[in-house]
Amino acid sequence: MSPSCFFFVHSLLLLPLFSQAYLRAGSGAGLKVQQETGRAAEACTCDCCLSEVAKSFHSKLACVPRGGSTSLLTEVGDGGCQTLCLKPNEGKVAEFFADSGREVDYSRFCMAACQPMGSSKDLLCADKEEAPAPVVALVASAPAAAASGLASSPAAAESGIAADLARRTHLDASGTGEEERVAEQLAEAAVLQAANRATQAKQAAALSKYAYEKLAHSRNEAAEAAGQAALENVIIDARKDAGEAAQIRLGWEETARAHAAQKALVAAAVYKNAKVKSLSIADAWQQSAADLLKVGKQYEEYSTRQQMGEREIKKQLLADASNSELVAKLHAAEVAVEHGMAAAKKYVKQANAAKDEAARIRANGAWYDQAEAAAAAHAMYADLPKGVMPPPLPPLP
Repeated sequence: MSPSCFFFVHSLLLLPLFSQAYLRAGSGAGLKVQQETGRAAEACTCDCCLSEVAKSFHSKLACVPRGGSTSLLTEVGDGGCQTLCLKPNEGKVAEFFADSGREVDYSRFCMAACQPMGSSKDLLCADKEEAPAPVVALVASAPAAAASGLASSPAAAESGIAADLARRTHLDASGTGEEERVAEQLAEAAVLQAANRATQAKQAAALSKYAYEKLAHSRNEAAEAAGQAALENVIIDARKDAGEAAQIRLGWEETARAHAAQKALVAAAVYKNAKVKSLSIADAWQQSAADLLKVGKQYEEYSTRQQMGEREIKKQLLADASNSELVAKLHAAEVAVEHGMAAAKKYVKQANAAKDEAARIRANGAWYDQAEAAAAAHAMYADLPKGVMPPPLPPLP
């Protein structure tokens, strides 16, 4: 199935999840809000997609927009995310939105380009990763080469496996360029090669034992001593091969642990970047509060000056009450004082509201830390092969 067909079918299956959100807030509510605020569309990112329960998927998780009308379904707020975003210029997602305009709706982008991280809802989604290339052909071909080698000699079997391994590794490395996948395939093929050698040693031991039993019935003591020496050599070779196989296994496990730790860091970076972005928004609110408070102080000082001018005019009216010009100045001063005090109160109120918003955003920073650790642990354990002891969680960024 081509990438475009996959994204299309995936989008059709997830449409029931968003029907309730559009019925509650209106399909055009998010676009209207974005037009009223005058904010320009930013590049599409999975940081604006959250994992929520999709009833149409038997309570499995699916990615939904964090902002817009669907923010009513979440418990963590919209995070400053918009409803529309700028589609990417390359990759499978760009091919999927090739027939769309420059801007796409986040409801379509989250379904097409993002996937949930972990098994809990209200966690940020991550970009979809391409499935690793299967190594079934390599694993299946190694035993066949080993079986054919048993009919001839151990050297021929090992050379056949090595040639097949080199050919498939070259094709895989030239086609994908993923060094980690090639290393894993090399380790698995080496384990198969060691197992083949152990099987050959076992068969050789059986043959030697048979020969030894035959020689035991013979009266030729020299032939019996030769059979015993051959058996001892086979046992020594078998032990040596078993030790080499154990060393290969240990090396493969260490490689798997290192790869899992790297996966954990990648998963944690998503929440780290989201936290940094959230804290920068809080700093912007704090700066806005300071600016509003400064304007409020200026209006308060202006009102104070007008009050002083009002007192001076009143003193002059005591001496000349019939002066119409002084009466007009007094009225203007009173209006200016009232207007200045009202403006000062308004800006002080707005400044306090901005401070509260900054404090609220900073208070959510602990949630990002917990989500970062949870995502890292889940990614690491999910990447480890079965039977491999998990390493300690690496230091998170």
